[in-house]
Amino acid sequence: MLKTFAFAVGMILAGPTFATRYYVNASATGAGTGLSWANAFTDLQEALSIVVPGDEIWVAAGQYRPTSGTTRTVSFALRNGVNVYGSFAGTETAVDQRDILANPTTLNGDIGQIGLASDNSHSVVTANNITTTIVLDGFRILNGNNTNGTHGGGLRVTNALGGQVLVRNCRFLNHQSNNYGGAIYLAAANLRVEQCEFQNNSSSNGGAIENGNNNGGYSNLTLIDCVFKGNTANIGACLDNTVRYETLVIDRCYFTNNLSANSVIVIDDFVSAKLMNSAIIGNSVNGSTSRVLRVNSFGSSTPPFDMINCTIAHNRNTNVNPLQGEMVRLEDNHLRVSNCIIHGNTPFAGRQLNNGPQVRNSLVQGGHQNGIAIIDADPEFAAPNAAAPSNFDATAFDYTLLPSSPAINVGDNAAVDVNAPFDLAQNERIQGPAVDLGCYESGITTGVAGVQAPAPPAAYYDALQGELVFRPKDAGTGTYRVFRSNGQLVAEGRRTGDRARVALGTGMHILVMENGMVLRFWVP
Repeated sequence: MLKTFAFAVGMILAGPTFATRYYVNASATGAGTGLSWANAFTDLQEALSIVVPGDEIWVAAGQYRPTSGTTRTVSFALRNGVNVYGSFAGTETAVDQRDILANPTTLNGDIGQIGLASDNSHSVVTANNITTTIVLDGFRILNGNNTNGTHGGGLRVTNALGGQVLVRNCRFLNHQSNNYGGAIYLAAANLRVEQCEFQNNSSSNGGAIENGNNNGGYSNLTLIDCVFKGNTANIGACLDNTVRYETLVIDRCYFTNNLSANSVIVIDDFVSAKLMNSAIIGNSVNGSTSRVLRVNSFGSSTPPFDMINCTIAHNRNTNVNPLQGEMVRLEDNHLRVSNCIIHGNTPFAGRQLNNGPQVRNSLVQGGHQNGIAIIDADPEFAAPNAAAPSNFDATAFDYTLLPSSPAINVGDNAAVDVNAPFDLAQNERIQGPAVDLGCYESGITTGVAGVQAPAPPAAYYDALQGELVFRPKDAGTGTYRVFRSNGQLVAEGRRTGDRARVALGTGMHILVMENGMVLRFWVP
């Protein structure tokens, strides 16, 4: 009897083992239990205050601030083992039913006097001492202003090497930090960022992202399908690190219209780093020794850095004094560049890239000393902005390759990373006999094995009606996403028949359907 009683008491103290889903909706008028959309909490902090590992939080569209008061140190503190999803209309029963573009959930650090940045939250979101994998998905995070020395206006992730913080489908807008990491600051953390946008963030170092203090170990950072636009910093408008990375992976990211006195992307000191399938176009710096990209492994004798299938074009140094170095500078002679296009940037001594790194199968304006299979020619972009004197938004232009481009089918297939098999526009790599150079794969081959009547497309865009039209066999339910040729997500939804109304601008687009079908089409 005593053992039975002790067991029962133990079970009571242990509490329930099942997970709870909590709902948050700023417009809810129900009982406020948080256990359904009808009775949702109206404040995200209510849900964060009671969750335990295994729970999750769904947040409907609306404005949410870390505090209703003026205490700037209060943030939305993510919890161990708890995933947080936003961008719900408030009726969904599954995460994949969300329409993220139509239902923005905003985490806003503009507390105190609205519109006055000096009294905003220091960090809108924090994730500290994370020992599990947690997800933050579907939020607009804006208006952090970190002036208290802890860094990171939008998100601060620290002491998270025992787990991982996965940030997905988020936009980081209008953040500031006096010292480091305007939008994100990480230290001793595993951080993965997917399908996110960083726009109009600023700091002294790392306008968008800064990897800082290594108390407890060195960080691992992965950036996939992200856009960096309009960020500013003295050093590293988009990316900077003051301590080394254990690993850094950048794949299918677009860096454009960013501005810095010294550098746009800085990658300093790492065990391994890769920059792949990405575009660095339309940025500007302003200094005689300034760079759009600088990589330094600090003397490591192994090849820890690879830049593969990237396009670095039409970046400007606006300094009026004589320049003292190249816009793209890889400091060590074991750093490797493969299948890239480096063209149209402000030159130094006729060079786009310094003489040190190993470069092969690439198009480099002015050539490259001791390079292998180097092409010095016009890459023939489809619709570039070659004449811009300073930084510009390259997503409004088309940097895919014309059919006559010398960069098509001349790359090194062996250099393509097996873990990064898609280009910036989500197309499969190596569609011809050899991979194309640069961030986009053209899908154009140099020969045809035979002649065959083409199959009708699984879908097409009716520009007159502004609708996607699906073949009958592909109609019904299923999600779809539409990207511009620069990788920017412009529409997504769920099919409910053979047509879906989608308003698209002029240019090349890519339709990606749930069943894996990918279709490229031009909107006139």
